[in-house]
Amino acid sequence: MRAPLFAFVVLAVGCGAGKETDGTGSLRDSGGGFEPDTSTGIEPGEDGAVGFDVTDDVAIDSKLLSDAACAKSTVAASRPPVDVIVAVDTSGSMQEESVNVQNNINKMSDFLKASGVDYRVVMIAMPPNPLFPPGFIPAICVPPPLGGPSCASNPPLYRQVPNEVGSKDALKVILSTYDTKGKWDDFLRPDAFKAFIVVTDDNASAPTPEPIHTTFDAELLKRGSGTFGTATARKYIFYPICGAKDSDNSQKCGDGMVNNGQVYVDLAKLTGGRSYELCNKDFGPAFSGVGKGLAAAVACEILVPKPPPGETFDPTKVNVTYTPSSGAPVTIEQDASKPCAGGANGWQYNADKTKIVLCGDACTKLKADPTGKVSVELGCATKIKPPM
Repeated sequence: MRAPLFAFVVLAVGCGAGKETDGTGSLRDSGGGFEPDTSTGIEPGEDGAVGFDVTDDVAIDSKLLSDAACAKSTVAASRPPVDVIVAVDTSGSMQEESVNVQNNINKMSDFLKASGVDYRVVMIAMPPNPLFPPGFIPAICVPPPLGGPSCASNPPLYRQVPNEVGSKDALKVILSTYDTKGKWDDFLRPDAFKAFIVVTDDNASAPTPEPIHTTFDAELLKRGSGTFGTATARKYIFYPICGAKDSDNSQKCGDGMVNNGQVYVDLAKLTGGRSYELCNKDFGPAFSGVGKGLAAAVACEILVPKPPPGETFDPTKVNVTYTPSSGAPVTIEQDASKPCAGGANGWQYNADKTKIVLCGDACTKLKADPTGKVSVELGCATKIKPPM
């Protein structure tokens, strides 16, 4: 049985310099470093199938490992989880679009599930009113498997927050419902990467003062004691489905749009996301694109695993190995000489050494190879990229 994308194998090892495991028990000579590949041009947050594919229940030949005098145990690693917050404008002009959302949001869920991403979804929108016939007024009823039966929440995967979202107040409602009036702060995980999807044919008029997108950003970052990151290291991204045209998001995609939703476009630019056209009759590609973008946003981060019982984690004895879908394994050397954004090409720790972050060509290469494998080896002296 094949495991989902983004699965990782972590091998705890004690020695054996110059040898790498391919994740199946056989040992191969190290490839001597990571070869840059700039042909793809893929950057974090862009669409595209990404991830790593390994096999469930990786078989480790105990005799081979014993002979190599390296392996002590095998520990499962994981990626940062993702929490998605969706706010849908259910004003009178959004009847068709509301149906489009509920008919297609499972496509985002399906992609995240298939990618092996640990995700949750919060839906801020009014459910159908039993006093009116179905479809009479805009409302959101998310069907299974994401939603529960009869428009219900589906914990711990999905929670609906029944709150009206008007034409211009989606951002205001996101802030006001966070820890009051229905609340969803307790549904989020502090270590999760957050994504916001606002679906509307209008623009935001709050929170003020102008510019609204920076005021919202500042207010959001105040909440949750770091849940959404900081101004220099945000832990959230914006993917609006709004009136902006894909080819020129300063323009409306159609005459039926009230506004291009410039505030939401600006939030997408600020956080590294992108907008999708509300004019499209099928939201399937938009929700699938969001799923791919979210997977890409966390594709180059690996949570540092806990050491085996009785052992202590030594950050100077960690190595990262990449086995491409075709070819021999190679070592991704550590490059802490500069930040990822400053041109580092290898791997490095985040500030508190809870994550291994892949930078430069290493990140690009891994995103372009959906069936590649990654292992993190604990116990041998870290291989460091030589200074240029």
